[in-house]
Amino acid sequence: MKLFLNKLGRIIVSDDIFDNKVYLRRLYKYFLSGLLVRLVFLPFFFQRDLLSTYQRAAETISTGNIGLDNLQFLTNMIHTSYLLVTKFIFPAVNDIFPVLLEKDTWISWLTFNNSYNVFTMLALFKALYLIFDIACVFLILRLAFDNEPENKLRVFKLWIFNPVLIYVVYIFARHDIIGVFITMVALLLAKKDRKYWSILVLAFAIALRFFPIMILPLFVFYLARTKKDYIIFSSMGVSAVLSVEFLSYFGFGKSVIIPLLNTQHFNYILSSNLELIIHDRIFIFVAVYVIIILSYFHVRKAGFEVLLNYSAIVYLAYVSLCYFHPQYFLWAIPFLVIIFARNRLIMYYHWIQFAMFLVILIYWGDLVTKFVLAPIDHKYFVYITGIIPLIERFYDSAKFVNIFRSIFTGVSLWMIYLIYKDSKNLMGD
Repeated sequence: MKLFLNKLGRIIVSDDIFDNKVYLRRLYKYFLSGLLVRLVFLPFFFQRDLLSTYQRAAETISTGNIGLDNLQFLTNMIHTSYLLVTKFIFPAVNDIFPVLLEKDTWISWLTFNNSYNVFTMLALFKALYLIFDIACVFLILRLAFDNEPENKLRVFKLWIFNPVLIYVVYIFARHDIIGVFITMVALLLAKKDRKYWSILVLAFAIALRFFPIMILPLFVFYLARTKKDYIIFSSMGVSAVLSVEFLSYFGFGKSVIIPLLNTQHFNYILSSNLELIIHDRIFIFVAVYVIIILSYFHVRKAGFEVLLNYSAIVYLAYVSLCYFHPQYFLWAIPFLVIIFARNRLIMYYHWIQFAMFLVILIYWGDLVTKFVLAPIDHKYFVYITGIIPLIERFYDSAKFVNIFRSIFTGVSLWMIYLIYKDSKNLMGD
């Protein structure tokens, strides 16, 4: 048993940390402290989307209709499977099931917050995300700084205490951490030059959540060695979307791609634009994204760290130039924490980002501000005056938020420039 645990520890942690008692002790300290922070937030806060996610899972179990949420088929299947398992293990889930099946969203939300076991249910619901988060924190040890245990520990600490991650996963309570984990597995496989497996896993991540498609061209350029590779890898990546479309259309009689292209979420990519004349306009993010991809194409052989840097640039460009929801910010974090370990100055700008991010949350009103606290005392937080009416007493709330949004964009664009410079340093230019 001791030998088995020893081998398991080396697999999870890496030899250079596991063999050094000082480093291992520090890792335990960071992990346990970070776990404590997560457990503090786990049972008390959530945004309405968490309940909607599990309501779709509950309806899938109740009706047996696995095509209920065809736009997020794999995500729904993961939550449905998890809810089904917890339903058999924890009686509290059976008690709350009628609430999950309630069609009226306002009634279900109020009833859920008023339930005697609301804290237990929130802890159970978010425990799924905790599992993937913990998997990510140990996976990220393998992504960078080989034979540099000090920097590895720094990355570990930066992940475990990252404020954006803690907010999105444990307060806002969104499931994007699942897709982030799958994407990190694809990154690790790319680092080990497992080319086909890397693209295949990234394709699965794309099928799970659309955001990894933004870094698919970077993966293709990094892994491809021949013209044939470019064709195969691109086809494998796109096949994820086509497979979901095929399954949904022929299995459930509903398309995925057409509704997805017409959702407001896709329009966020096009939200920032420059009008020219008549109907002519330039979509700013699309133009910037093309520049980023072409820039990486010319340095694609520069190494794995440069791939990570450009991935961070892609996601920072998205949140800088497009309308975004809080959970979208999470996709930049795996890449940023590795960069922070190498360049502390960029980390300080990230804290400014997060401060601006908290103000930007006012955009979405009560749903992401006072209602997040509703499990603690739903009557109080439903009727208390919201942040927007308070601001309106003194200043236009939209202008107020947009000032901070502009600062957020400016800081993010500056971070992109610094990351680009860091990439040049990595390449020895």
